[in-house]
Amino acid sequence: MSEDKTDIVLNEKENKEEIREIDPPNKLLSAILGWLVPGLGHIYQGRYFKGFLFAFCIIPLLLVGIWMGSYREILPTNEERLQLGRDVWFSWREGDKRLFFIPQAMIGSVAIPALIQARYVEKNGEGFCSNLFAPPRLPREIRSSQPLLDEIILKTWSWFDLGTLFTAAAGLLNLLVIFDIIGGPSWIIQKEE
Repeated sequence: MSEDKTDIVLNEKENKEEIREIDPPNKLLSAILGWLVPGLGHIYQGRYFKGFLFAFCIIPLLLVGIWMGSYREILPTNEERLQLGRDVWFSWREGDKRLFFIPQAMIGSVAIPALIQARYVEKNGEGFCSNLFAPPRLPREIRSSQPLLDEIILKTWSWFDLGTLFTAAAGLLNLLVIFDIIGGPSWIIQKEE
């Protein structure tokens, strides 16, 4: 009987602790679910308290970071359009190697759209869905509706850098959560004298 498959339960009839074997569900699937949405892997494993705790701690941190990197843009038609998630994008172009994306990618619900958007922008020169998670254009690129990084920073002021740090911190925290999912529940079993 291994440590990660045991659970200590108090037997009220005999007033002593029993060690029961528990079998957590598929750890790989749990880790993938936890990567997609923080806390979902723990909920899948039946560890609800930890799952909801991680979800309520990491998801707001991520959402506040995405909000901080957002701004409102006035279109030529005098309409306002919210530009969400301008501080989260994937790019490995010359002159735009986005290292902050590595910790941000520890949350799949951010990483997958950013990777799809980067591929789409590379092929079409323009993003879809209001350029959500799209990389900014480089100064030498053809004019499009996507702003330059300097324009984004000018519109968001210092919120851009802080939002980037919030989203990166949320990703790193989720990496620890994924390690906890893979490690499974563990207990310190004290030896009897």
